[in-house]
Amino acid sequence: MFVDYTEEQMMVREMAREFARAELLPLEDDYDFQVPLTNAAVKEIWGRLEPAFRRIADGFEPGDIDYVSLGILAEELFKVNPSLCCVLAISAAPAMMLHLFAPDELKEEFIGPVLAGEKIGCFAITEPDVGSNPAGVECTAVAEGDHYVVNGTKTWISNGDISDLTVLVLRVKNGDEQSIGILLVDREVSPYESRELPHLGLKAFPTSELFFTDCGVPKRNMVVGGDGAAGSSEGLKAVFRGFEVMRTIMALGSVGMAQAALDHSITYAKQRKQWGKLIGEHQMIQEMICDMSTSVDCARLLAYRALSMLQQGKRCDRETSMAKFFATEMAVEVTSKAIQIHGANGLSEEFGVERLWRDARMFTIPDGTTQMQKLIVARDLLKLSAFC
Repeated sequence: MFVDYTEEQMMVREMAREFARAELLPLEDDYDFQVPLTNAAVKEIWGRLEPAFRRIADGFEPGDIDYVSLGILAEELFKVNPSLCCVLAISAAPAMMLHLFAPDELKEEFIGPVLAGEKIGCFAITEPDVGSNPAGVECTAVAEGDHYVVNGTKTWISNGDISDLTVLVLRVKNGDEQSIGILLVDREVSPYESRELPHLGLKAFPTSELFFTDCGVPKRNMVVGGDGAAGSSEGLKAVFRGFEVMRTIMALGSVGMAQAALDHSITYAKQRKQWGKLIGEHQMIQEMICDMSTSVDCARLLAYRALSMLQQGKRCDRETSMAKFFATEMAVEVTSKAIQIHGANGLSEEFGVERLWRDARMFTIPDGTTQMQKLIVARDLLKLSAFC
């Protein structure tokens, strides 16, 4: 079980905190984060932040992914601006999938532009009739000569409307064979359409439908899968690995938002007076602060345990699902208590805790709902499936 950070990971934490204070906070004055960011705006922000990104990257293990450090980044940066952090994290997701699974030529061509912010990425799994079962995707890629013809619709795709690249999970048809594959779609070469879907929180974070109509994609862009039954197995393994990583990063993002709400509540409770004394001296306020702090720590420990298992290459679908459902539900509860501690001021946009609640509420559904995570945990413990 994860119990401590290495010296390098502590360095990443300090750099991330400084980065958030010096680079992310000032952006609040330059951008309206209440409307979805555009492709041009994200690239402009990325260009301003890239030097700091590179400084933080110096704390990572060379040539590999340090999952614990990724979690540290998520926890620290989500305290400051969850919407922007979602945009940046999802944009970098194709680089992670390429690093883990793609042929060398795809890595060489696309990872650099993604990490430099020249290409904005997204990861497209969900469809109108397919959510938590990627094996059931209906979006198809039919082999024709040296390319695939892609048809289908994806929905609730983070960064979809502003994306330049899509890591697309689909059903590959090659003659009589079918398999699940992951295909990299470069929008400039293989155009697709998109439509933005307004939502409750994370207002600056674009979430969209994607439409692929006779979209021609070079066969060389197949990341993994696409080779019959064996390829389908590899494609699904890659998708589930991606789920494990993203669910745990979402857990640490939720920890970051909840910690921010707790920090605001502690500050407010030590300043606001009612009945002739600070509200922090009232027992029920102290109970809420205690419960909030304990819940945040529990979620943090679950998430870092999962990341440490990922770091060791261990299978951890149960642990990542535990972390995801507990942390996201915890963040909703903690941010709600923060509103309560602030009283009427908690309902005001001026104090910011209502935004944290709306943002936290967004995380209980993507990458598998709370209920789906609980089914995964129980299935692993019971060795019995709730599905037919």
